[in-house]
Amino acid sequence: MGYFGNLRSQLLYEDESAGWILKLIFVIIPATLMVGSIYLRSSGDSSASLAILLEAFIIALIFWLIYPRKYQVYKDYLCIVLGGPLAIKIGFDKIKMIEITKRTSATANFVTTITKTPVVIVKKRGLGITITPKSKELFVNKANSALSQWEKDRKENYLLRKK
Repeated sequence: MGYFGNLRSQLLYEDESAGWILKLIFVIIPATLMVGSIYLRSSGDSSASLAILLEAFIIALIFWLIYPRKYQVYKDYLCIVLGGPLAIKIGFDKIKMIEITKRTSATANFVTTITKTPVVIVKKRGLGITITPKSKELFVNKANSALSQWEKDRKENYLLRKK
């Protein structure tokens, strides 16, 4: 393994985002705007048609960029994979616990389906993060197991350095 291979953390588990309703909504909104643009173009209002077409493109791009694709558990962090090159990494040093809960009042939402029991990443400081992987229980088990192992390794490394 090369130098850069040592810097990468090991992927332990990966799950896709749940739900299809939001995906459908994210297609319908830009498509509706495009139909409106075509109608305006056919009725002779090309400037309004172009403006609405541009809005459809911008909205579709925003939806594509911010929609969560995957939720990943690594050896030392969790990752929410968004569209394109975007991803949100949350280090285990910032995470208190990961749980399935009904309480989500003060969280940043990266949900992809409507559910009463999403997965919440409870952070030590700041807002928690709400996500909706397809296999909630399995994701929570894998994430909490990785978090526990990371905490154990961290304590062992601290004790070794102290000697």
